[in-house]
Amino acid sequence: MAEFGERLLAYLLDGLVLAAILILPAVAVMVALLVPYAHAVDSAANGQPHVAVIVGSFFWMFVLIFGLQFLGTYLYQVTYQLRAGQTVGKRVMRLKVVDAGSGAPMAAAAARKRWIIHLLFGFVGPLAYLDGLWQLWDPQKQTLHDKVARTVVVKVPA
Repeated sequence: MAEFGERLLAYLLDGLVLAAILILPAVAVMVALLVPYAHAVDSAANGQPHVAVIVGSFFWMFVLIFGLQFLGTYLYQVTYQLRAGQTVGKRVMRLKVVDAGSGAPMAAAAARKRWIIHLLFGFVGPLAYLDGLWQLWDPQKQTLHDKVARTVVVKVPA
């Protein structure tokens, strides 16, 4: 089974890959929505645009950026892991996600469960930490999202 440090490093590498992929679209969304807001401020008689302009700009910016991140992480995590059981970070660290019972490649439902549980736990800070740290005392070195999806992360032979 994969060690905590190996999995943590793979996770951090995946974070860098996702940031590189998602930063340009996020900046484009911010610029596209903040430029009209800036024009509204400039054209307002008292320097204050209408509240609807403010709320609308920031609401749509939040929705679009969240949507990009939601879709981006789904495509990255689920698609890569279904193809070969590995994200870029796991490939670099020579790790692979497999079915806990059979050692076979995980099913699509398992990949989606891993992703959604990890995402949901991320909204509740302590659960995100508990999820990642769980493998330190688990006999199969599973995180909570591994347990829900019935997967394990194993080392790939050199």
